[in-house]
Amino acid sequence: MKRLTIAFMLIAGSLAISAQTTEPEEKLKKFETDTVEGWKTGGTITLNLSQVSLINWAAGGQNSISVNGLFSTFAVYHKDKKLWENFLDIGYGTIKQGENANWWKTDDKIDFTSKYGQKISKQWYYAALLNLKTQVAKGYDYPNDSMVISNLLAPGYVLGAIGMDYQSDFNFTAFLAPITLKTTIVRDQELANAGAFGVEPAVYDTLTGNVTIKGRQGRTELGGYIRLGYKLEPMQNITLQTKIDFFSNYLNKPQT
Repeated sequence: MKRLTIAFMLIAGSLAISAQTTEPEEKLKKFETDTVEGWKTGGTITLNLSQVSLINWAAGGQNSISVNGLFSTFAVYHKDKKLWENFLDIGYGTIKQGENANWWKTDDKIDFTSKYGQKISKQWYYAALLNLKTQVAKGYDYPNDSMVISNLLAPGYVLGAIGMDYQSDFNFTAFLAPITLKTTIVRDQELANAGAFGVEPAVYDTLTGNVTIKGRQGRTELGGYIRLGYKLEPMQNITLQTKIDFFSNYLNKPQT
């Protein structure tokens, strides 16, 4: 029995910019540094395309094709006792499995963080943080691709926090904020009416079933917030980053 398997990955790359200035270029380096004094910027763009085609494959299986993209950029200002960090990550991915199947979303995110700190000791800063998380396109309750369960700014999470920021010499950071406001946005009215993502749902007429009071499109919580991050560079041009954050609502089950 013939067996043919085709698998490939197209365009898997990352863009990185680095520069090393020699002594004759010192004046040019100084000029460039002065125009953007204190700033460091960079980012990566990754696009992955994979396809699997099966013909007379004895073990069974389905043809598939997937596309995933990620755009990540940063801008950091560090001068004297001031530290201002800005990060933006946008990711989107889809997959189609089977000849007559529809495209299913596998990844969808927009994540922006801006943090400003004023140094008070070797590794500690007074700091304020702003974070926005949402997605690009509609999300569905697969395999039912007619039921929308999420959308742009449905949900959208906006978090503002004031606290202390710890910056270690070993690429470890810890942001601790006892004063934090977290707002959940649900701009899709149908989702808001259903009470999705914790907002107050709509009120319906018991006889007609019609909406008498629309669901709220927002919810604000007061609580505490912790964000931990770690970056590791095991070798040149390879960087591993991880982060985790926790939010606890002071007024509603703060222990969870």
